[in-house]
Amino acid sequence: MEQKELTGGAHLARALQAEGITRVFGIPGTHNLEIFAQLTAHGIEIVSPRHEQGAGYMADGAARVTGEVQVVVTTTGPAVFNALTALLQSYTDSVPVLLVSPGMPLRHPGRGNGLLHEVRNQAAAIEAVLGDSHRVTTPGEVALAVGQALSTMRSGRTRPAHIEIPLDLIEATGPGTLHPALTRPAPVPDANAISSAAEALAPARRPLLVVGAGAHGCGEAIEELSSVLGAGIIVSSNAKGVIDESHPNSLGAIGFLPELPDLLAAADAIVAVATELAPSDFWPEPLVLPETIVRIDIDEVQMLTNAHVSHPILANAADATAALADRLRAVLDESDERPSPDWVRGWQETIGAATAREGGPWAELSAALNTFTARDESPVVIAADSTMCCYYGVQTGWAARRGDRFLYPAGAGTLGFGLPAGIGAKLAAPRSRVIAIEGDGGSMFTIPELAAAVQAQVPLTLIIVDNGGYGEIRNEMADRGDTPSGVALTGPDFPALARAMGARGLHVEGAEELVDALIDAEAHAGPTLIHITEDSRAATDMLAAV
Repeated sequence: MEQKELTGGAHLARALQAEGITRVFGIPGTHNLEIFAQLTAHGIEIVSPRHEQGAGYMADGAARVTGEVQVVVTTTGPAVFNALTALLQSYTDSVPVLLVSPGMPLRHPGRGNGLLHEVRNQAAAIEAVLGDSHRVTTPGEVALAVGQALSTMRSGRTRPAHIEIPLDLIEATGPGTLHPALTRPAPVPDANAISSAAEALAPARRPLLVVGAGAHGCGEAIEELSSVLGAGIIVSSNAKGVIDESHPNSLGAIGFLPELPDLLAAADAIVAVATELAPSDFWPEPLVLPETIVRIDIDEVQMLTNAHVSHPILANAADATAALADRLRAVLDESDERPSPDWVRGWQETIGAATAREGGPWAELSAALNTFTARDESPVVIAADSTMCCYYGVQTGWAARRGDRFLYPAGAGTLGFGLPAGIGAKLAAPRSRVIAIEGDGGSMFTIPELAAAVQAQVPLTLIIVDNGGYGEIRNEMADRGDTPSGVALTGPDFPALARAMGARGLHVEGAEELVDALIDAEAHAGPTLIHITEDSRAATDMLAAV
């Protein structure tokens, strides 16, 4: 490969371009100007957020809908740490986001000297969160760092990574060459492991499939395995859209329901497909699991986490699920007894009643989303925030089809994720209908990104569900017997705020008005904010208080 004498910034842009990176999310700063100059020179689009946390969430949303590595570029110090919360979210939800930043100069004094944006060991701080930070020591090493980072991020379980370029190397020149990323092939499902799992599952009469976000793209195989086995299907929040939730064996995304432990205790076998089985996805603890647990995962460490697995299958979800369905069908063809999904029907009634109970305050929101979704076949992406209307309401009330997506900040549970993640998703998947949903409290974490959406002419809809503050925390305080404090917020006039930033803004009442507003927003070239008022015990208390 030809050696090139280039600046560190040029080596970075050249390596990203060679890897097919066409868009970067980030804010220029004093220490990264050469990087942005070279990104532009190499034809890489710059998306400018209003805050580095917004950049991280935008990249996260784009990575979730595409499955491809997305890149964030910040300047040093506070900018890096602004983005780090978003990268923590990407880490906990296994999303491939590459953060590139300057760092202190190579010969910076070990105890510091008060340099602008000074952090004595920035890479170590990031490594504590992400587990992977590469500080380069020559301009030419930048291209190597890109190749190594993307090789890791595109193989096995995806995680974020960080490359730090000492600021004196960004404009310094040095020789370097491209190092194309290598992707490690996923393990091929072991035939003996598949046969053993099929034999163990064949006698099951109350089986369940528990499906995680790593199964996107193999919904047909999962639905087939469910049909062969007569198994109910539970999906995690981020796995909504893996299967069509109108499937007769679907039980939905019910990880928060108090009935979940009883359902799992009733099962005599579980197939866990590309899921962490994590407490952030399945809330009630401890989960009572049967002795027969077939687990399909690409991560050998995760295979041993959160469950004692009787039949591990180390492979990607698509290959292993299809192979297991085929083998199980052959085993059952030789048997006199066939599994029946009848037991699932009773649980569907129980779960239906439970979701109606828990999601009641947001039933009209979910009904409107279902009507809007059914209007045409184009995919719907809902970028959700960590808010009650999303995890109690839309998560169960919105009936996702195979290929739709529900982007939810499950692991870190950050607030303000919905809007910027929706912006990133719409930029990366422009044919999808993208709706961001946030509460009034969480929306204020990243509401300036509405201005970024206006500038980039991103046609998405932001629904703000207003209950007067931090409703979940208010309820937790009240349930403890405490007097709620610090949770009621004096909110802005959200439609007026949207209009002040150049977006459309309106308030609606009821499902019918919301559907009309969603349809109308589709025809608009930029973002639309729709404000609705929540009817819940938290809203009754807090909206009256302010």
